[in-house]
Amino acid sequence: MIHHIHGLLLLTLSSLGLSLRAPASPGAPLTGDKLKVVCTIQDLADITKEIGGDRVDVTTIARGKENLHLVQARPSHLIALSRADVFVQVGLSLETGFVPGLLEGARNPKIQPGKPGFITMSEGWNPIQVPTSLSRQAGDVHPQGNPHLNLDPRAGRHVAELVLAGLAAVDPGSKAEYEKRQAAYLERLGQAAARWAEMAKSWKGKKVVVYHMEYDYFTAAYGIETIGKIEIKPGIPPTPNHVAELIDTMRREKADAILTAIWSNNSNVAQIAEETHVKVVELPNQCGGLPGTETWIGMMDLVHQRLADAFGVAATAR
Repeated sequence: MIHHIHGLLLLTLSSLGLSLRAPASPGAPLTGDKLKVVCTIQDLADITKEIGGDRVDVTTIARGKENLHLVQARPSHLIALSRADVFVQVGLSLETGFVPGLLEGARNPKIQPGKPGFITMSEGWNPIQVPTSLSRQAGDVHPQGNPHLNLDPRAGRHVAELVLAGLAAVDPGSKAEYEKRQAAYLERLGQAAARWAEMAKSWKGKKVVVYHMEYDYFTAAYGIETIGKIEIKPGIPPTPNHVAELIDTMRREKADAILTAIWSNNSNVAQIAEETHVKVVELPNQCGGLPGTETWIGMMDLVHQRLADAFGVAATAR
């Protein structure tokens, strides 16, 4: 699949008359131009812009509503990566369906793994659900653990720290400015975290069903119990028998909500909600998917607000 994407994109670029000659060496001094940064998702782009300010020109691969395991690589992505000074990904194999082929096709030594311009947000992260064995029978298993760390309420600070380190490594002359901007962002993050903690103080023990494993970091952070998943296994849609068993579990356990992303809010979700009379809560799985989620803090505000509404808990004013 990766080689197919690589070949298709290279053919497209050739037809456009575009060259992918290797750019300047990774250690070359920077000019006064902005750093060209490519991020896989808008969550990373938002925080990169917050810290980079006028020093960065950021483009994003994912559009905001997709299943992140099924993002389609495009010729425009390859062009952007061929010209990039910095590449930022989540990691934990979240982007394995499209990033390896793009990096190979871009032929850009500055943004290859191990270089200063390659930033992986899962570095230093403590992942959950690391499998003890790997088998395709278990579904779409991620060997390094659950990759949806962008939906953990603690992720903003972690991402901000790694973005600062990455930008400063590539552009050391602007380090002081990056540090100043990061400090201001962390202050806003602290205010947001206090707001979220107040909203979620009575959520421990609430019971939810999720479609996919996207919200497991979020629920774990607040002691929300996940009593079932609509997918049989990660990446495998439910069968009628699985749906029937899940409905029985939800009735018995008195589920409080069904959590689904935009991409997975489908007929299975509607059927389960209708038969159990449990509220469906549609949540973003990345920035940009719903109005008001253009920033990471804004996205997390919306997630907390919608859960507060579903659980019947008064929200705290922003």
